[in-house]
Amino acid sequence: MVYATGSAHAFTVVVHPVKITRGDPFVVVVSNPEEAPGAEFGGTWLPFTSCGEGCYMALGLAPLDTKSGNHPIKISDGGLSISLAITVLAGEFATQDLTLPKDKVTLSPEDEARADAEAERMRGLWAIANPRIWDGDFIMPLEGGISTGFGTVRLMNETKRSIHSGLDIRGAYGTPILAANTGRVVMNEDTFFGGNTVILDHGMGLYTVYMHMQESRVIEEEIVDRGEIIGLVGSTGRSTGPHLHYTVKLAATNVNPRALVELPLGRAQAMGLSSATALAEGLPQE
Repeated sequence: MVYATGSAHAFTVVVHPVKITRGDPFVVVVSNPEEAPGAEFGGTWLPFTSCGEGCYMALGLAPLDTKSGNHPIKISDGGLSISLAITVLAGEFATQDLTLPKDKVTLSPEDEARADAEAERMRGLWAIANPRIWDGDFIMPLEGGISTGFGTVRLMNETKRSIHSGLDIRGAYGTPILAANTGRVVMNEDTFFGGNTVILDHGMGLYTVYMHMQESRVIEEEIVDRGEIIGLVGSTGRSTGPHLHYTVKLAATNVNPRALVELPLGRAQAMGLSSATALAEGLPQE
């Protein structure tokens, strides 16, 4: 495991990972700051939350339109600051050329109005950053083959271009879908594109979205635990077969769900403490 580390008097910093692909998240852990820290990456300030005594962590990401190369992240503690670098790789994203019936590409005025209203409501959710309620590592809501990957570029009827916001995970009808982490149900309804859709708010601007369910097993405003069954695989909405469309949003931006699962969020405090010990002893970070 590779860390970037730096120190300025009273506090130490771990950023993990330091090499990511566009669309991937990363975690920043600050140990023993004199006051609540701040961090800025790509012109965006990252909110911190406690990860134990003397420990703060924040989540950031490189959006899909980030240019490849080294990008600075600045972490501050009062009048002191550390600047580190994160390497963003271009990555390889699949492309799909789809030929679809006209009514699957061009919506009727009524359907377009409904879809626009639902999208507007979701955008309103993404703008809200409530206190953190997720705890520990995230899990995949369904284990299965991926039919369409994150960031896949779709060209429909050689004219309409879209970028896939999440993962399409194959599953048989009725297969249980699990909550990726503790969260509050902020949407549970039948939407035009997503069919039976559930959205969980995990706090800190982090949301997970579960679409095309055969049925949901939750109600709005309910708090669900990581691993709890929230619905069953189906093919509702604009779907051609049973699967789960799974999206992760951070600060209103699409995140690679697989990369979120790989973040060691449950070990944030241990990461910070080991960094502080090594720096005090003058040891290299690995």
